[in-house]
This record gives sequence, C-alpha cells and structure tokens, in this order.
Amino acid sequence: MTTSVVQPRDRVGLRAIAEAAGVCLMTVSLSLRHSPKISEVTRKRVHRIAHQLGYRPDPELSRLMRHLRTSRISPGTTGIALVDFQPEQGPPEHAYSKSIREGVAFQASRLGMSVSTFHGTDYRLNPARVLHVIRSRGINGIILLPSPVPMDFDSSLDWHGLSVVSTSNSIRSPRFHYIVPNQFGNMMRLIEDAQAKGCRKVGSIFDEVFDQRTHHHFTAALTWHGHGRRILVTPQDLPEAAKRKRITDWLGRHQPDAVFVQCDSAAETVRRLRGQPERARFRVMGLGPHNRGGFSYLDERADLIGIAAVDVLAGMITYHETGIPSHARTVLIEGELKPG
Repeated sequence: MTTSVVQPRDRVGLRAIAEAAGVCLMTVSLSLRHSPKISEVTRKRVHRIAHQLGYRPDPELSRLMRHLRTSRISPGTTGIALVDFQPEQGPPEHAYSKSIREGVAFQASRLGMSVSTFHGTDYRLNPARVLHVIRSRGINGIILLPSPVPMDFDSSLDWHGLSVVSTSNSIRSPRFHYIVPNQFGNMMRLIEDAQAKGCRKVGSIFDEVFDQRTHHHFTAALTWHGHGRRILVTPQDLPEAAKRKRITDWLGRHQPDAVFVQCDSAAETVRRLRGQPERARFRVMGLGPHNRGGFSYLDERADLIGIAAVDVLAGMITYHETGIPSHARTVLIEGELKPG
C-alpha cells in the first residue's frame, strides 16, 4: 500500500496580491489591516483579490509584527530619515531609487515607524546641514539612498548618536552597514543561464559611472567567465551620437550572441540593431529595474533592499548601535531574471 504525500501550496504573499491588484505593497498591507488611509473601494478590491488568490496571513509573522509594534519601537515616535543627494539639475529620480523608497515606506509602516525624506539639494548638498536638521527633529535613524556618482563624505562629519544604513555601494566612505544587490552573484547566474542556452560569445555594455558605482561587480563576473574582451564601457560625457556609433562598431567587431545592456540609450541602440536581419541572432538582457526595451532583464529587487534596510535599521535603533561601525556588515539581496 502506498501513501501519497500532498505537497503544501506555496503561501501567497503580499507582493502577489499587489501585482494582481496593480497597487504597491503598502496599499495591500494597509488594506488588509482595514486602514482608513486607503479608500473603501480599494480596500474591498484588495480583499477580494486576496481571497481569490487564497491568501492566508502567516500566524508567526503576524505575532512577530505585533510584538515589534508594541516593543521598544513605539508607533509614531521613532523616525527614519531617508536621504538622497541627487543633483538638482540632474535627471528625474531613477526607478531603482523610487522602488527602494517604496520598500522603505512599506516596511516602516508595518513597524509603526515614520519616514521623512531629506533632499541634499534643499541644503546646498551640505551633509553637515542635513545631519543638523535630522538631529533637530529628533530623528536618530538614517537610510542613505544611492548616489548618482560615487560619493565620499568628509571625514570630519559627525555621525555620533545616529544609526545609519546605506542602500548602495556608491556611498564609499565612511563604511556603514550596507543593504545592496548581490551584483556579482546575480551576474554569474545570468551568464551561466545564457551559456546554458547556447550563448558562447557574451558581451556587455556599461556606462562608465555605473561600473564605478557598482565596484566593477558586473564586469568582474564577465571577466571571470572569460568574456572580459567583450566588455564595452562608454564614457559618461560621450555625446549620444558618438555613443551610438561606438556601440554599433563594437557589435560589428565582436558579433556577440548575447548582450547585457545597462543604460537606456545603449538599450535603444541595441534594440534597433537587433531588428536588422544580419544581427537577429543575438539575445539582449537588460540590467535594471525596468523593461523598456522589451527584452529580458535583471530585477535587482530594490523594494526588498528598502524593506531589509528598515529591518536592519530598526535593530540598530533598538540596541543603540550608532555612529560609524567598527566592522561594517553587508546584506546581499538576490535578484530575479524577468522574461521579455
């Protein structure tokens, strides 16, 4: 007599509900808690979709969240300063940073913590002034958003009494605790996946500053796999017309059968060239939080980076871990390959 084993169904999470409902994670969380901050129409729709998907709250997680909300971190009294140093004349906020913000807001709401945003441009990009205002408002937790260029704070800056977490390797010094994508590991898996699909000549196109901000993790993985000679790093100040020509010449010279593309302008050029009959063979994969080119891309799960940053910061605040750490820790978040 044989006994069949019934495998339990995968638990439906808030993210699945958010995707089905077309709303953010925070909206789902607040709706399921019957928050008056969400309209009745939206609350009912979220509840209906959650029921259809078979959502059931995790009792252990619910117990933990209740404990956190009522323990040392009192709702409404512990604040988080979300700080960016985006240049005033720069481009609009990148989708990656926006997703981190959403993750921070979602998790802070769950833990009963408030979030205040501080733009460096409002303080003439003077970090000392930013920290002074943060302290004056009684906030002792800071999450640093990615910088558009590699950034080093002045060594004389006083971080005493502040708990700080960085969400990007672009903040080079001082070394705080970091919550960042597992860029080297993600790229290693993407290359292995491409090679398993028969790709032998793997190329990549990166923006110069992006390569610096990511500490060369992507190019290091490509080099380790033997594709270093097919890496194109375009100068930051290169005019778009010259950049397109350089990419076109590079593709013609190397004839890759798979190309990883990071910047939007390069993605558009590659997408256009791929449509030409003589170039139709090569596969294109994007490195970023979106899929504007219509091809597969790496989702680095910036929302999970924001959520994890709040979790780490909450623990630091609880145990009064402040200032520049003597031994910085790094939490790596795994990415996901999204099909095009």
